Amino acid sequence: MRITILGSGTSLGTPIIGCDCPVCKSPDPRNHRLRASILVETAHQRLLVDVGPDFRAQALRENIRVLDAVLITHEHSDHIAGLDDLRVFGWYARRPVVIYSSRTVKEFIETRFDYAFRPPQEGTGVPTLDLRIIETPVQLDDVRITPLTVLHGVWEILAFRFNNFAYVTDCSRMPDASKAKLKGVRCLVLNALRREPHPTHLSLDEAIALGHEIGAEQTWFTHMTHALEHEATNKSLPAGFALAYDGLKIEVKDE
Repeated sequence: MRITILGSGTSLGTPIIGCDCPVCKSPDPRNHRLRASILVETAHQRLLVDVGPDFRAQALRENIRVLDAVLITHEHSDHIAGLDDLRVFGWYARRPVVIYSSRTVKEFIETRFDYAFRPPQEGTGVPTLDLRIIETPVQLDDVRITPLTVLHGVWEILAFRFNNFAYVTDCSRMPDASKAKLKGVRCLVLNALRREPHPTHLSLDEAIALGHEIGAEQTWFTHMTHALEHEATNKSLPAGFALAYDGLKIEVKDE
């Protein structure tokens, strides 16, 4: 299994508009962070997790031409604003794009993107979407997808396990039942917003502590603000932990 980090930033991205801090002005491309998203690839599947406002640029950069399904963690704009750019994948495949999400997110998409669910006028291009609710594990060919609940402040959102890999973003606390579902993962991508505490996201120290609890062989951090400079922060992390960056390719064995 190969995971590509399409974006490792927050809702503002890095550089932030109008910011002149050293990270936003950094020449190191690892400090340039588009909105958080990943691509999961196996021998038979190409799965996208979240489709934010930077998706078009991410898809062009990584030459993404086929998607078998899309999974959405939650309905905030930095995770769904690129849904309209999925239209080309429906055209190429000659079928609707399958999207898995919670019931709440499904209903939100049907409202925000209502034009996609009524017959368009002639000449109007709209995405064709097949919205499906995921509440229990789903087997898609060679990938077993397990949804799990995490807390984003007071909101319940989804994280996902794919065989021996797990992706958790926008988490501030993880219930014990969800930690149990991550037992045995070999690789974890986990959000780590900044060093200072935050009410709706894990801080760096909180993410390290949670990563130790889960016990993956390697934990990569994502959804980071401009407060975390890549090289300096990486040097401060314990063994088995590192900052992800846009374009990073991670190989995970299924055995």
